[in-house]
Parts: sequence; C-alpha cells; structure tokens
Amino acid sequence: MKTNNTKYRLTVSALTLLVTLLCMAAALLIPLETTTVKIVGSLASVFIVSAAAWKFPTRFYLFAMLFDIFAAALGSVINLYKYIGFYDRFVHYLSGILLAEAGMLIISYIFSVRKIEKDNLIMMLFAFFFSASCAGFWEIYEFTADNLLKTNMQGANNNTMGDIVSGVLGAVTYVVIRTLFYKREKKTGVR
Repeated sequence: MKTNNTKYRLTVSALTLLVTLLCMAAALLIPLETTTVKIVGSLASVFIVSAAAWKFPTRFYLFAMLFDIFAAALGSVINLYKYIGFYDRFVHYLSGILLAEAGMLIISYIFSVRKIEKDNLIMMLFAFFFSASCAGFWEIYEFTADNLLKTNMQGANNNTMGDIVSGVLGAVTYVVIRTLFYKREKKTGVR
C-alpha cells in the first residue's frame, strides 16, 4: 500500500475515532439515553471496521468508516435511533449502498481471477442482489438475537420490513448512480 494511502486511511480512522469520542463526551455531558455497552461497542467498532476494511479499495474504506460513524457513534452513542424517527431507516439505506459496493468488489474480483471480460449488467445485478440478500440476513440475525438473547433489536414486523426495504433502496441508489457513471465513462472513454 502506498504511503499516501496509508496516511489517508490513518487520517480517516483518526477522524472516525475523534467523532466517536466527541459523541461519547456529548452522551456523558448531556443526559442522553445511552449505555456503557453502546459506548464501548462504538469505540471497538472504529478499530474493528478500520482493520477489516484496511486492505480494501479506498472508496470502500471511506464508505465503511462513514457508515460506522452513522451507525455506531451517532446512532448508538448519541442514540439518534431513538431521537430521530427515520434514523434507523437512513442507516439501513446507507448499509444498502455500502453492501452494493462490497458486492461490486466481489464480482469484480471473481471476473478478474477467472479472467472473464467484465459485463456491467451482471456486475450491477450481482451488487444489487448481494446487498439485498445481506439486508435480509441482517434481519434474520436480529430476529435470532431477539429470540435467543431476549434483546429487542427488531421491534415489530413493520420495522423489519422497513429496514429491508431501506437497504434495498440503498442498493437501487448505488446501481443507478454506478450505471450513470459507467455510461459517462463509456461515452467519454475515460475511466
């Protein structure tokens, strides 16, 4: 990895940690409904997401760290999930975009390793369905945790379906934007 890229990633990670610490300070100074588990989990997620996404392309790394800020620091520590009614849907929407990018990386890698000419339609469909599948699997995870651990991540069926729809809409957004960029690149010949 180039030194510039390493510095960039360290800077992004440091900024993510700073935002998380600021959210933690705000949650402790202002009587927000948060827990120690949410605070510790949010701090841990900065390091886990940074380490997990470190070797991925820069755009994915940035998306992953931004998602961590919205989901963990702002969502859990500041508890925007409770204070802003649509916030959970917004985070699921962002996850749809992030997971579609992950799907695009996976299918690009498969095409590259197999030395197959890249087919934009197949790549977009794979990215979309990968993201949509992950949205469903996440809700299965929440359902399982709620029933085994007696947590309350899902709430009601309406919440579950809304989360899946939000994730799928994020995937649709990704595919539309990526397709527009692809068409522009193809038209101008610049990649």
